[in-house]
Amino acid sequence: MNDSNSPSPSSPAPSWSITMLLGLALALLTVIVRWSYLTESLWVDELHTAWVVTDSVTDIPQRAAMGNQAALYFYLPWAFTQLAGLHEWSLRFPSFLGGLVAVALVTMTAHRWTHDVGIALAAGLVGVIDVDWNFFGTEARVYAIAQAIAILQVIVAWQILQHNRRRDWAYLVGLTVVNFYFHYSTLLFGLCLALAMLILANDRATRIRLLVAASCVAALGAISVPHLLTIFQRRENWARFITADNPNEWLRWQTVLAVLLPIGIAALLSCWWKREARPGSEGKRIALVAFVLIIPIFVAWASTASGVAALFYGRYLISSESTIPLLVAALAAVVSPKWLRAGVLVVAVAIVWQWRMPTVLRSEDWQTITQAVAADIEANKSPTDVVISSGLIETDILLDEAATSPAWETYARLPIESLYALPKHDGNDFGLTYSDAGQPTPRYLAESNPEARIVLLIRGGKAYADQVTATLLESLPNRQYQIEEPETQTALVQWRVLVPQN
Repeated sequence: MNDSNSPSPSSPAPSWSITMLLGLALALLTVIVRWSYLTESLWVDELHTAWVVTDSVTDIPQRAAMGNQAALYFYLPWAFTQLAGLHEWSLRFPSFLGGLVAVALVTMTAHRWTHDVGIALAAGLVGVIDVDWNFFGTEARVYAIAQAIAILQVIVAWQILQHNRRRDWAYLVGLTVVNFYFHYSTLLFGLCLALAMLILANDRATRIRLLVAASCVAALGAISVPHLLTIFQRRENWARFITADNPNEWLRWQTVLAVLLPIGIAALLSCWWKREARPGSEGKRIALVAFVLIIPIFVAWASTASGVAALFYGRYLISSESTIPLLVAALAAVVSPKWLRAGVLVVAVAIVWQWRMPTVLRSEDWQTITQAVAADIEANKSPTDVVISSGLIETDILLDEAATSPAWETYARLPIESLYALPKHDGNDFGLTYSDAGQPTPRYLAESNPEARIVLLIRGGKAYADQVTATLLESLPNRQYQIEEPETQTALVQWRVLVPQN
């Protein structure tokens, strides 16, 4: 971030001490907002993280790949849990730190770009309040770290367009490669950022360096090609729940982008009033940030609609979404007079407060249910088989006896294989598949005890849990069970006890 990023050559350079104080203040506010979320129950994706990092560091690559994830991120929670122990908060802490860095970065960058404390505060507050920023900043997954790196990519890209310094190109290549290995979906963001730079570059030398940088990124990312091809071959899995016409996803993007409406209108009116098309530095900055926000969303939608790859999904586009506070700042910088700028910033923050304020971040309470199941197992010493329907799409591999392995059997049971492990009991543990949930797997039919109780854990609401239970019973016509629904239940994790009737 360089003082030459100022909106006006005559504008005095902002004090770095003020910039740092603003970043620190918004980061501390973020700590206050997010602290209580750190100890919430893990949900199933986070339980995959817990399982990946529970045992030896050498297990990480295989377990990460089973969940279609790159391995790099998981070394962070593994290292931290080695120091602090396996807890909800320790698993989430790397993402918590990444989220704080992301909020501080957009606040500080907004101040360096605009020299305006009010704009910096508004940009930072968007990150503090927004539900996605809070969710990913307290989730034991990679996305908050990807946010911070994406913001840095945009900052460095802007420096390159301004100065074309060699060291900035090295930074950009490094950030792009690291973010790619944190999560493969960031490749789309990196490609769109490169395209934006190609369009906005002032000279041929910058475009040549861009080509060299892209070649370096391609070479450094080539090692992941086999894993990417494996994921691509399974792309139909994601098409089951990621669609181009998903109303929830469209509503989500409408509320996410709404913050830009008042500032965008005010910026257009200001430029029109002053008869300025803003072709200079400020206009180019707006174009850069707007491009990497909008184009990846459109490409992801088109890819999903055409069936190429299901990418139109919020978390796969979090890098682009993270640029919204930067676009708020870039647009606000061209709004005048100051009273209008202040007014639209207040409206923008109010929109985020009204439509994007988190209420409940996670509804899957595996902690409560597994504690209740553990108490039931310890109180009842009769043989008990535990069956779990985790809702993980990759578990369909259990239908193929040739492809199934002990690791995949464990993967299907991962909610009870790490932090929320159940006590040892007289019986076996089994996972169910994603498709036809409730249908017993070949291993269950071969190894289950017909005389044992069944404790059935289901990821889903009451109606879905009842459906899975009924399917399981219908698939076992030679066995008779009485269904018991324990008192302790949660909204999106349920359990049933099936007592054999001899």
